[in-house]
Amino acid sequence: MKKLVLVLVFMTALAQAQKPKVWIYSDMSDKTIQGKDHGTANDPDDISGMAGYLLMANMFDTRGIVIASTHRSEHKTSGNQADWANTFFGEAYKKDVVQLNKNIGGFPSTINFVQSCIKESAEKYDSTKKYSILKNYNTVELLLKEAEKSNDIINVLCWGSLTEPAILVNYCLTNKRNDILDKLRFIAHWTNSSLHQGTIEQPWKVANCNEDRAACEYLKEKALKGFITYYECGAIGQHGIVSGSQKGLEYFDQFKKSNLGKIFTEGKFVHNSVDHSDSATFWVLLGNWGVSLNDIASNGTNFIEVEQKNENQFMLYSKIIHNELLRRSNAAVSK
Repeated sequence: MKKLVLVLVFMTALAQAQKPKVWIYSDMSDKTIQGKDHGTANDPDDISGMAGYLLMANMFDTRGIVIASTHRSEHKTSGNQADWANTFFGEAYKKDVVQLNKNIGGFPSTINFVQSCIKESAEKYDSTKKYSILKNYNTVELLLKEAEKSNDIINVLCWGSLTEPAILVNYCLTNKRNDILDKLRFIAHWTNSSLHQGTIEQPWKVANCNEDRAACEYLKEKALKGFITYYECGAIGQHGIVSGSQKGLEYFDQFKKSNLGKIFTEGKFVHNSVDHSDSATFWVLLGNWGVSLNDIASNGTNFIEVEQKNENQFMLYSKIIHNELLRRSNAAVSK
């Protein structure tokens, strides 16, 4: 019996070690906070994206999720967004995870959220500054500490502004902590595109780069010079996964049987489908859903023909992706 227990512990540890480690920076916030983005302070697409991620959470080793990493003035006095997320997502996940583990397995018992250090200040990256200490940037320091103790690559999924990743990279280069940068892999959604929002002449004119262009340009420069690994997805989530999805409430109402599926559908339902475009960052990380990291440059570049090819691939796989999410949503309520 003792030997069997040791074997099971070893197999569990091995399975966990094989899962990609993930850290998420999101501009997500409670969509009841009024603002100018679809009537709320921040685009609620990340809410749908996060629900989708939680339905896939057994595929990842989630090390941290930072939310409200945004520059919107509404957040200077809005409530604690970690408290909101830990209730909004936490309770839904807690209700669904029992059956998810019974029917699929490998899901962590809980997923926790922390509020971004820039949520209230709306601070933007200062390209003239050396960030030699992280005293005022606790959620940047949290990722630093996670990387310090990790023996594996941490995949930093960037769903919004690049301010916090830029501060961390600056800190590491200022303090000659290249060992930390060697353990980080940045995967960004739509911080560059010549096809959508941006143009060939101005590919940076997209939402997640306009939020803090200085941070965006700094990371792109460091990636091009080889200091960091940075995968630019472009708009392939929006114009591949989302545009290629099934359409209509008849299909998406099926998700509402589970708590996470309901959040997925209702987070941002527009144009007859769910907008969860940031999810491209974790689907490319999984690598077997049409587009993988091998299909994207690791130096921050995003050539138009590459983005178009990857967009087309995700378009082809989109219905399969959504059916997998639906399968998991159903598994969350299947006895």
